[in-house]
Amino acid sequence: MPDTIAAIATGGAVSAIGIIRISGCDAIAASNKAFRAASGIKLTDAANRRMYCGQLVSAEGAALDFCMCMISRGPYSYTGEDTVEFHCHGSQVVLSEALRTLFSHGVRQAQAGEFTKRAFLNGRIDLIQAEAVIDLIEAETPAAAQNAAGQLNGAVSVRLESVYSGLLDIMAHFHAVIDYPDEDIEDFEMQHYLSVLSGA
Repeated sequence: MPDTIAAIATGGAVSAIGIIRISGCDAIAASNKAFRAASGIKLTDAANRRMYCGQLVSAEGAALDFCMCMISRGPYSYTGEDTVEFHCHGSQVVLSEALRTLFSHGVRQAQAGEFTKRAFLNGRIDLIQAEAVIDLIEAETPAAAQNAAGQLNGAVSVRLESVYSGLLDIMAHFHAVIDYPDEDIEDFEMQHYLSVLSGA
């Protein structure tokens, strides 16, 4: 994806902690302009998946908050791209100003579900897992949450993969026998097909 996106990841309610997530090719460079690590390290030189304490600053250079920052370089992040998270105090003013600062550095507002969409497009999750994310967010019972978590963990995908693989083998053999009758290919064995289908 050519552009870099950002959004408040913790919703619109006032809370103790508010998280801003940034993803894209310029995520680290743009975030580096908005964050001053207490250690003096630049985010471009920061270690992967390590929390850094520092100051969040506005586009004008004014202090916005003291927060924690973590980067995850692609392709091993949730979206498959370089990502940054700011763990700030949960003031909506602070979070909005932080976003405004990022927007001034070339980042744009993420659309609803765009982080998960990028994870899907970059091959980090499959379609079933992507749909499970919204199911988990909207779960209203423990059973619904457990079901969605299982799908997100790949339980359905793994099961479907074995079914798909079995059907693909049957189709390949079926077409090989029809298309190449002069070749030495095993004939149809309905019992074998039935056992594959019942096992699927």
